[in-house]
Amino acid sequence: MTTAADRPARRTPAPPRDYLLAALAAGLGCLLALAVSRWLDLPNISLVFLAVVLVVAVRSSVGPALLCALLSFVAYGFCFLPPTWSVVVHREQDVLTLLFFLLIALLTGNLAARQRQQFRDLQVAQRQTESLLGFAGRLSSAQDQRDLLAAMLSQLDLPAERLCLLSRDAQGNWYQADGSRLALSELERISAEHAWQSRHPRGYDSHSLTHPHWWWWPLMDNDQPLALLGMRTAQGDPPAGEQRQLIDVLLPLLAHALARVQLVETLGHTRLQHETERLRSALLASVSHDLRTPLTAMRGNIETLQLFIDSLDAATRDDLLQSTASEASRLDRYIQNLLDMTRLGHGGLHLERDWVAASDLLAAALQRLQPVLQHLQVRMDVPADLPLLWVQGALIEQALVNVLDNAARFSPPGGVIDIRLSHDGETFSFAIADQGPGIPADEQAQIFDLFYTAARGDRGGQGTGLGLAICLGMLNAHGGTARVESMPGQGTTLILQLPLQAPDENPA
Repeated sequence: MTTAADRPARRTPAPPRDYLLAALAAGLGCLLALAVSRWLDLPNISLVFLAVVLVVAVRSSVGPALLCALLSFVAYGFCFLPPTWSVVVHREQDVLTLLFFLLIALLTGNLAARQRQQFRDLQVAQRQTESLLGFAGRLSSAQDQRDLLAAMLSQLDLPAERLCLLSRDAQGNWYQADGSRLALSELERISAEHAWQSRHPRGYDSHSLTHPHWWWWPLMDNDQPLALLGMRTAQGDPPAGEQRQLIDVLLPLLAHALARVQLVETLGHTRLQHETERLRSALLASVSHDLRTPLTAMRGNIETLQLFIDSLDAATRDDLLQSTASEASRLDRYIQNLLDMTRLGHGGLHLERDWVAASDLLAAALQRLQPVLQHLQVRMDVPADLPLLWVQGALIEQALVNVLDNAARFSPPGGVIDIRLSHDGETFSFAIADQGPGIPADEQAQIFDLFYTAARGDRGGQGTGLGLAICLGMLNAHGGTARVESMPGQGTTLILQLPLQAPDENPA
């Protein structure tokens, strides 16, 4: 975060404390020079004073360094140049020595102080660069306008209520980053409109108002405004100079990030529309095919009975009637899946829960699929001490029907479907295993997708691609889930899981 201390500021005078320390340093330098004078020649004593001036310049600034140089000049002439302990200098060469000492001390102190200030400025510039890089990183990872606003708040170190990001719709309404409308007074709205139209920052011209109001900065991309950055200030005063400069630096970065976010949102809407159209087309094609197939079979059976009923034996008539009933049941399942898909998609699935035995749900599902399962073996492992389920029985029954129907369609004639019911105290599981061709590993993650029908495996062949997707939706509505275990050529196991709840918990 870039703070006020990190921003380049105008040079401020050194505090009086620094000047006092500079005077004390000159005095200490004089004492040190007196202490070592017996071992040093007179020209070398001046080096002690120059060292003190350098220390003051490095530790403080130009002003205290110059003061230390002047005091050292006086102390050197007073204490060491003959006649000592006198401000009078008799020899011309001593006068030149003093003048050169003063010049060197002043230059040395000034250069050292300036070098220190430049080092400080470089440190500030480095912190600013690191801060801007961090800000750019947060902008690049932003997913929406709220993330952009949060990054700006952090960078400016402002509370959330003092900053906003406004977008404008085609009707001229202003919306915040979270989609809500910002309550603006008439003057604030006019100010925002002016900033939008003029492409320049805008605040109030009047300073007579006492309540807080806003300053606006348009975020531009290709000379077109994308949004307004608003900052609420007191009395309509513009932001302070340093803060204003920082905002001017951040605005282009924010504008580019906003353009990217808006482009991603536009592409997302376009992709959603395309996907919706694709699903609509897939649904129409699937429904037209899968509803026509049983209808065609039923119509053929009925027409055969109408034309040849007198010449058909009883066994043939029974076969035709049983085939018609089977196709009618198949058609009913398709229609039920379509209705369930519509309810799930529009949020119209309202659970009416009750305590239900899992074995009863399984028995009802098997009864509904009796014509489909009549040529298969069904083996069940149903423990006697299973807990009750707090569910809407009709929905879980339909989920079981969809999974069992899926297993039956891809089991070989005379194949075995294994059903196992179990629980671990927290989760109840229905495991339904078939002996079909299995599902390739690269397709297992997609079998619960709407309209997905694999070219191989358990989702190939017939079907709308709705059954397992609807099954997962019904389980999700109960807080449950589903998963698949399969190896190509070794069959598939679908595991339906529901959370358990104790009867004494009185669920709502």
